[in-house]
Amino acid sequence: MRYLLDSNVIAAAIKGRLPVVLRLSELKPGDVAIAAVSRVEAETALKVQARAQVRYGKLLRDFIAQVRVIDFGALESQAAVTLAATLRNEGEPIAPFDLLVAATALAHRLTLVTDRPAAFSVVPNLEVENWLNDTNRISQGKAK
Repeated sequence: MRYLLDSNVIAAAIKGRLPVVLRLSELKPGDVAIAAVSRVEAETALKVQARAQVRYGKLLRDFIAQVRVIDFGALESQAAVTLAATLRNEGEPIAPFDLLVAATALAHRLTLVTDRPAAFSVVPNLEVENWLNDTNRISQGKAK
């Protein structure tokens, strides 16, 4: 099984949050990926906070160098279009960056790791885990 980490989990990893660090230590680097959009979110969050940039900037760069970063290309774009249309038809809102992260996970058949599983609960067929919670497997998106 492979995992896609969202920006909040990336932040938890570089801040040394024990549940995330322990879970990552059980995996091979090839088992973990991040979406390009999550990289943008994580780097932007640091860039706008000078103190955080000093403290965590190198840790973030080192972390990104050790995992696969999935660019947002044609495969991910098609998954996003399909997902956006489905959710719009069902009247289920989802934030734009969350849509792109979910589409990336779906396109690559990855389990999304987030501390906000409820934000992704409207996404059909998306496996979601929360490594910051005692309950590891949280949910799977609603069935189509």
